[in-house]
Amino acid sequence: MNLGSTSVLAPQWWARCSAIVRPYLKAHGQTLRDLIGQLDTLQALGYDAVEVFAPCAGGVCYNGLDTIDFYTIDPAIGTMADFRALITAAHARTMALVIFINLGYAHEQFPAFLQACDDVRAGADTPERRMFVWSDTGTDTMDRNRAPHFMNDAHGNWRWSERAGKFFWVKWEGEQGGYHLPQFNFGDPGWQHEVRRILDFWLATGIDGVVIDAVNWYIDCDWPITRFSMTDVVAAADNQLLQPEGAGGFHDDPVPWIVDGGFNCVQDYALHLWWEGIDIIRDAIRSGDPRPIETTLRSYRDRVVAAGGVCYLTPPCTPDDPVAERLLGAALVATAGELLVEFGDPGDVQGEYRRGVARLLDARRRFAALCAAGLRRQVPTNDDTRFYAFFREYGQERLLAVLNFQPEQAMITVQLTGQGETTLVDIWNGERHFGSGQVALALPAYGYAIYELPL
Repeated sequence: MNLGSTSVLAPQWWARCSAIVRPYLKAHGQTLRDLIGQLDTLQALGYDAVEVFAPCAGGVCYNGLDTIDFYTIDPAIGTMADFRALITAAHARTMALVIFINLGYAHEQFPAFLQACDDVRAGADTPERRMFVWSDTGTDTMDRNRAPHFMNDAHGNWRWSERAGKFFWVKWEGEQGGYHLPQFNFGDPGWQHEVRRILDFWLATGIDGVVIDAVNWYIDCDWPITRFSMTDVVAAADNQLLQPEGAGGFHDDPVPWIVDGGFNCVQDYALHLWWEGIDIIRDAIRSGDPRPIETTLRSYRDRVVAAGGVCYLTPPCTPDDPVAERLLGAALVATAGELLVEFGDPGDVQGEYRRGVARLLDARRRFAALCAAGLRRQVPTNDDTRFYAFFREYGQERLLAVLNFQPEQAMITVQLTGQGETTLVDIWNGERHFGSGQVALALPAYGYAIYELPL
């Protein structure tokens, strides 16, 4: 499949996207039509893209990822006509529309799984049977040679099927347990071809990207299978964001997911690994020391960008912290070169935090240098244990971001050695600052500023 250059968006739109918002429609009783009605508000808040989570017909586990039919919109959120209307409405506003799906497991009532159970009991070797993984004893082990990029049997279980008279492999049990979601067998060529058909189906609707959930756990998958069944298919559609959710989150190097796997985006689990309680930005704000952020960006984000990808990150999860601290975290994500994403409802659109985020996202729309692609280089300050500054460059744009991690106003001296006579122009108020070799800037408690400067 090749859709050519039919996209209404700029090439590699994710490199310049201000932010993505991911509403959980099924979890909050909303529909695709509701989302269409919210597009103007979301765009006004600064979002350039919307991610539709779990659009396929299915159950309610993990907000609806337990699919029953990969080719049907879940009736709880609407119809395929509604989905196409959403894409049309988004594109009319030059907004991207991305879907989030899981191709590794299905609902326990998935029709092919029920058929496979009957075929197993009958001793028939059928395409449905080969789509899943079976055991006579429930003690079989799997090849772990592909870990940590492909985890196979880590943390999984064999579950007995009365209908099949055999054990089948399960990684995900649902949030409360006891709800067994059969894993697909990516070592089966039949399932590989079915995945291609599923992706072709959704790409033909006119979407602008796919986030594929938990690829690390796809059974008997490897880089060639990933390319054949998933990434080459999406790449052929042109101008598609493509992310393997979970990649980089198990202390695996994220770069092979770009170079070997063919994806163009990974989530920045180095900065925020929620299931291990790691939140580097939040901790830096609380300690007042931003140095771990720079170390982490160099080892993860900067390497991904150098390999041709981008990183995807939500602002720190600090809803109970003071607004100034929360906005400092959002400012760091919005300026350091991450594809900013927010999960769930954007919240109080009139609140101070939301207004501050909208201001940051407006800056990202105005300046490509702030977005996910492009160069990032730390600039020394008079005290890097308390303050943080860095250049961002993209094409002919160059900006300087300066952040104060202290709970009081501070005078920050930014070292611009080799720049000669320099003029910094505040992007929000137009105030000019001059210096030769260094510039002194006053920032409020937990304050931040962004300046233009000539290349």
